[in-house]
Amino acid sequence: MSFKPVATLISGLSTQDGNRVPLTRLVPGRGQDGTEAFRAMDPFLLMDHFGPMVLPPGTDAGFPPHPHRGFQTLTYLIQGAFRHRDSTGGSGLLQPGGAQLMNAGSGIVHEEMPVPEHLETGGPIEGVQLWINLPRAEKGTAPGYRDLQPESMPWMALPGGRIRVLAGTWMGVTGPARTPARIAYAHLELEPGARFEHALPAGWTAAVVPLHGSIRILGTTVPADTVARLGAGDGVALEAASPVGLMLLAGEPLGEPIAHYGPFVMTTREEIEQAILDFQQGRMGQLN
Repeated sequence: MSFKPVATLISGLSTQDGNRVPLTRLVPGRGQDGTEAFRAMDPFLLMDHFGPMVLPPGTDAGFPPHPHRGFQTLTYLIQGAFRHRDSTGGSGLLQPGGAQLMNAGSGIVHEEMPVPEHLETGGPIEGVQLWINLPRAEKGTAPGYRDLQPESMPWMALPGGRIRVLAGTWMGVTGPARTPARIAYAHLELEPGARFEHALPAGWTAAVVPLHGSIRILGTTVPADTVARLGAGDGVALEAASPVGLMLLAGEPLGEPIAHYGPFVMTTREEIEQAILDFQQGRMGQLN
């Protein structure tokens, strides 16, 4: 197997989103033009590591109603809880170790807010949200939402660590998230000195993203909240330089034009303008 070296290191950008939720924006990262970063990580558009933080009692920190069109969101919760509601009538509880896959498709309005217990008592929250582009032919599909409960993607023990598979196949386990774009996505935890190796399809975009701790990839050290975009090869090999929790990310590029404005990702500027108009005129629905 020819292991992929680190081609680019992208440092995450500390920011806030929603109602004062601190996060690190990993894709697109610091020092890159947004559009170029989108192309560089095709089919992945955005990746946020939100938290870790402790919500104080009475907080309303979360993501109040906002629209999306033209892509999918895959939100994975490491600790805490969020409740989801959307304009299609979809609702659910996002729990630790669980995820939600939302197809924005032709347009959706949704919110992700703390559960009532957190509003009363506070509590920890941490997770990762990934935006996955839809092929142009799928951008007009009906929006929808699916809960991925923790029991549908349990931890699997590995030498010196464990892995939870969200999408695609890792270590012989296939995750429950199904997307039109072909992707493979997993949460990996390793003890110091533990190694992990895995084959990856040639030609796919691939990255390793430590959330906590650091790793080494063929001699390159990758610290926390940094995207290690991988180069040519047909596999990944990494070693934990400390106790580490990281996301493994791979996907087949769509190779299609991208027009992006805020919560909308289409293929032309005219489609973006139409998305803005449709939202303003209520054609993406509303939360009741």
